[in-house]
Amino acid sequence: MRAPFVSVALAFICGLLAAAASQHSPVLGVCAGSLAAVVGWALRAQGHRAALVVLLLWGMLGALRMVVWQHHPEHALFAHLSDEPRPVQLHGIVVDDPSDPFTSTELGMQTCVVELRHVRRASWEPLSGRVRVTWQQVTQPLAYGDEVLLEGVWTRVPPPGNIGQFDWRAYLARQRVQGLLRVRPYDAVVVLQRDRGSRWMAAVVRLRQRWSELLRRHFPERHAGLLRSILLGQRVALDTRLQEAFVETGTIHLLVISGFNVGIIAVLLELLLRLTGLPWRTRLPVIALGVAVYSALTGLQPPVVRAALMAWIVLGASALDRVISWPNTLAAAALAILLIDPVQLFDPSFQLSFGAVASLLAFTGPGQGWLMSRLGWVKPEWLRRYVALSVSATASIWIGLWPVLAWYFFMVSPVSMLANVLLAPLISALVVAGTGLLMAATVLETVMRWGSGMLGWWLELTITLVFWCHAIPGGHAYVGRPPIAVVGGYYALLALSLFRARWGWSRGRVAICWAAAAGLWAWSAVIGHWLDDRWLRLEALDVGHGDSILVRTPGGQTLLVDAGTEEAGRFRVLPTLRARGITTLDALLLTHTDADHVGGAVPLLQELRVRRLLTNGVPGRSAIARRVERLARARRIPIAALRAGASLSGDPLVAMSVLHPPPDLVPDVPAIANDNSIVLKVSMGTVSFLLTGDLEEAGVPVLLESQAPLRSTVLKVPHHGSRLGEAGERLFQAVSPQLAILSVGRAHHLPAEETLQALRHVRATVYSTQEQGAIRMRTDGQRISIQPFRAKR
Repeated sequence: MRAPFVSVALAFICGLLAAAASQHSPVLGVCAGSLAAVVGWALRAQGHRAALVVLLLWGMLGALRMVVWQHHPEHALFAHLSDEPRPVQLHGIVVDDPSDPFTSTELGMQTCVVELRHVRRASWEPLSGRVRVTWQQVTQPLAYGDEVLLEGVWTRVPPPGNIGQFDWRAYLARQRVQGLLRVRPYDAVVVLQRDRGSRWMAAVVRLRQRWSELLRRHFPERHAGLLRSILLGQRVALDTRLQEAFVETGTIHLLVISGFNVGIIAVLLELLLRLTGLPWRTRLPVIALGVAVYSALTGLQPPVVRAALMAWIVLGASALDRVISWPNTLAAAALAILLIDPVQLFDPSFQLSFGAVASLLAFTGPGQGWLMSRLGWVKPEWLRRYVALSVSATASIWIGLWPVLAWYFFMVSPVSMLANVLLAPLISALVVAGTGLLMAATVLETVMRWGSGMLGWWLELTITLVFWCHAIPGGHAYVGRPPIAVVGGYYALLALSLFRARWGWSRGRVAICWAAAAGLWAWSAVIGHWLDDRWLRLEALDVGHGDSILVRTPGGQTLLVDAGTEEAGRFRVLPTLRARGITTLDALLLTHTDADHVGGAVPLLQELRVRRLLTNGVPGRSAIARRVERLARARRIPIAALRAGASLSGDPLVAMSVLHPPPDLVPDVPAIANDNSIVLKVSMGTVSFLLTGDLEEAGVPVLLESQAPLRSTVLKVPHHGSRLGEAGERLFQAVSPQLAILSVGRAHHLPAEETLQALRHVRATVYSTQEQGAIRMRTDGQRISIQPFRAKR
């Protein structure tokens, strides 16, 4: 069966990618597209040549569409913003639902997106664009459609600073949001007028708020959160263990509104309409309308819109008596979406959605037939069909998407095949029953009280099953981000296997190709490991205002020095370790008990295997420090105190010496003071790194007087570049570093100019995590190389 839209969609995607990768002007795209159109018209009757020109035309159209999107007037807002927060006054309209639980917490904060109309400088000036507003200590909650005047500080959305870190800037840019506005407690917020948004969207928002409130009132917090995720698509902060179980069993997609839900609603409508006796041509537009209404009620989330569009294409083809070509349908849906919003191509959910459907089309049929022939002992027939279809479908998605999932989430989850077979029917029933109850309870709330017991039991069964699947040994593994060559090679072999008959390849030749690729991958891994054995690697992670330094020795030992704040540990340090394929820390060293050094240890102790916890021996007084200690003891992790003179043994090629604090700590300062931070020197051959924690003016003279060998190739500057006075100048002269690393955020106006001047005086090249993101360094003991995550400016 011919599928012309497949070639057209691929050509269009190539054009999008080419334009996204280049910096050419819109004129070039217009000229190239026009030229291709003229040539295509002139050669329209010349067979294959004309087809190639048509594909070229679609490629040029894709490039032009991306260029038009890149030069949209709203993107000019980016030029008005800076990386540093600046005070501003803005006028605009709220264009999303601020009461959504993902954007409005119970901590007195509210978050929403505002479409700008004016900005005040010397006077009010027109300005278009969108900013994401976070309002602290809300006094008058905002609502969709409010026209507002806002005061606050605005800034650009920060880019990621570490490998594996979520790209918040790209995510918001796909929603046309270019900046962040923080409204502080003392800033003004004035609502000029209500109901300035779309009337139908306002009605949808009010209905969703009503449903969310019904779920809150009639279910405990845990159940209400799950139902709000499954039924309303609200991104609710779930219990950490429960969310982890869904993610690691590969079933997290069941908790979000997606094509799965649209399919359930479409099938349910078809069954109900069939019972009414309506002819099938009458049922088709009713189903299409029902899908549209459901999409609106879920807030027009992109996965739902994609699924709804595909459903409309299928329903339209059926109404026109066309034979449905599923590859053609999939390509047509992708083409339509990318014509409307080209940057969806770079959205992981777009890639996973279409990749999952393509995998189902490619592998489910053969897999189901093979399983049916081997499950003859399963009775009755419907159960055998369900098992064969479910297993083949989940296996197909796993085969088709595991490299993409490993790329984005650093994990493979074979247990997902079993988990989806067990959980998919439960979630399907929840979607059907829950949606019906919400609609009925909108009119008569008593219905929700009647049905809450049944839904609660169903949710508990779902939770029990997901935890059971999560506990299966070997069900999931964090493998790190695979090399792009591995991903590309895998999909090339998969394509060869699918199209071998069309290309005239035998099964034996394909098997030889797979075996050769496996051998090449194995030898590459061995050689790569052998080459890695030469290097000592240090990476100063970007954790904002805080410290976290990853040390990996040639022998394969892994030490993490500090872990940033709890938020940084969960969303920066942990993803980085997983992207590097690190699931075990041989030691976690916490230089002192400040929250911006120890807070991140909480998620690390919860999620990773930590063999030893090393501290300066001073008990922390803060809640987060005590929590870290409790977690370590609960997991029976040995805790050791380090003082000057101690050494960390393990790798014979690397020396790690503790230079500070002294055995009796620094005199005349509190024991928990920054001056009692651990100072660690890591050496290999003639290259050394001095890691100084948060050492301050009282501790630096003690370190200098200890006569410790301070001269080092690389210095991690003490206390985020704070003022150290004359003692700091003496320290820099004693260390005489070639490179100086500043681990610093934007919160406290650091580093101090005085510190930068002192570093320049000793001719040190300065790198900052604030500007360059994570700083990767490696040495073989003779030479050193440095690689910032972002280009040095």
